[in-house]
Amino acid sequence: MKKKHKQDGPQDVQLNVVITPMLDMTFQLLFFFVLTYSPSSAMEGKMDFNLPASGDYRARAPEDVNLDKPSDTDLALPAQLTVLIKTVRDGVNDGNISALVVKTTDGETALPNLESLENFLRQKIKDEGVSNKDDIKIEAESRLKYACVIDVMDACLKSGFTRVGFNPPPDLTMN
Repeated sequence: MKKKHKQDGPQDVQLNVVITPMLDMTFQLLFFFVLTYSPSSAMEGKMDFNLPASGDYRARAPEDVNLDKPSDTDLALPAQLTVLIKTVRDGVNDGNISALVVKTTDGETALPNLESLENFLRQKIKDEGVSNKDDIKIEAESRLKYACVIDVMDACLKSGFTRVGFNPPPDLTMN
């Protein structure tokens, strides 16, 4: 007995049976990644580093040492004002500014924010007690975010100081 094969034309493939489970799985995966994505824990672009302590720089080779140059610790800018920046260490806002303190020859003054720091420094430049109206130093704790250091530098420059220098971080120096 011969079997006849029916060949009337091209047979249609039913893709909906094959595609439906794939789409279902794709949407489940998409839903899983949307639920588990946490942008606050994504550390994209985060740079975690410490500011160096005084005298940490070392020559790479003995022939790179120039004994005629003064040591980094011997150099001192003749600044009369120093801005001390303290850092938050609460596990959530680590590296942000917790306190701003301006050290002068008269003592220390705590300031609540960058705007008041800028106004205070403008007033100090107008003061007759400050003879060096160009130089100011920043003394930032080692775990401070670099963006916060830039904000304080900008406040110092906006207030009228033309040269901003740095002191070693107070939490890394041993007095």
